[in-house]
Amino acid sequence: MNDELTPDERAAMRSRILGGARDIKPAGAHRNAWIAGSVAAVLVAAIAGGAVATSTLSAPQIATTPSPTLTESVAPSPTPTPTPSPTTVAPSVAFDGDCAAVLTEDAVSSVVGVPMALSNGLSAQSASVLGGVSCQWVATGDGYQAVGVAVFPWAVVPENVRAEVGVVPDCTDGYSCDYAQRFDDAAVLVWASRAEELTALAAAVGERAALSPGTARSLPVGAWVVPECSDVRDAVDRTRGRGDVVDHRGDYYPRGFSWQVMSERGAAAYCAVDNLSAPEGTATVVDFMFGPGASPDLDEIARRGGTPIPVDGADAAWYFPDFTASAALVLVQSGPNVLTVGTRSMSQEEMSQAAAAVLATLG
Repeated sequence: MNDELTPDERAAMRSRILGGARDIKPAGAHRNAWIAGSVAAVLVAAIAGGAVATSTLSAPQIATTPSPTLTESVAPSPTPTPTPSPTTVAPSVAFDGDCAAVLTEDAVSSVVGVPMALSNGLSAQSASVLGGVSCQWVATGDGYQAVGVAVFPWAVVPENVRAEVGVVPDCTDGYSCDYAQRFDDAAVLVWASRAEELTALAAAVGERAALSPGTARSLPVGAWVVPECSDVRDAVDRTRGRGDVVDHRGDYYPRGFSWQVMSERGAAAYCAVDNLSAPEGTATVVDFMFGPGASPDLDEIARRGGTPIPVDGADAAWYFPDFTASAALVLVQSGPNVLTVGTRSMSQEEMSQAAAAVLATLG
């Protein structure tokens, strides 16, 4: 498998075809991968310059005749104004969206016990739209091992996640598991394979997260309100005109604390359908991942060799023919939103048509 994929990409695109959507896993399993997603934070620095004006006092003219005696008056000394101390302003996105500031690779490697490298991959969603940051690291050697950390402003965390704060799972089923902890105004959400990794990673981030929790924010104007999955299914089926698109018959769905935060705040959604016309021996599933309010990570798109393609209704779109060993991906930008379509059961043209059909339902 491609070691650069996010664990949710693996869980979905490996488990199902692909497996296709981030954070997908079978019902009953506890592989709580999270929507780490690529976070790009843009920092704008403003530098103000000031000029100091000075004046020169001329010496008084020397009198040639006696001057009257004057009573000297002493001007009161001005009271010095204290210089205000610099004010530190917390960034609006947790840790300025910088995963290297969340944890260094050495720190993660120390917790996990093997060399780890930052590997956020490509995602439809972005935690930054809610003021958060999400990061993941994967093992650089043989085998597959991964952990992830997300930091969100506490104000955006829904009650069902708040209720799990401090509860350490047993992580005995062999899949990744989730842990949530609060540090002042920051929520630190961690996933890993072992309980001791969960608590150690949270502790390593916690105090610094309290100083940089991010600022809760609403989705931007123009962010999608995601339609019902039945509407997505019908739109794709009408476009194809074959009557071959049906509800997905598997039991995969996104899960995990980060997914709960993002989806309940309208910043993430997922739908899947089956393409009954899939070539023989090819998985039928077609995964649609929605990122309302998100922007595509252009650097990651370029690194992965995305090819620009036309998609009706899109501002931009890219095709990744070998996104995984068993799946292609189309990534679409439309306004402040991102949509991905992942499958091996359709050609690039068919995937583009499916994406256009879904965009039409979003207005």
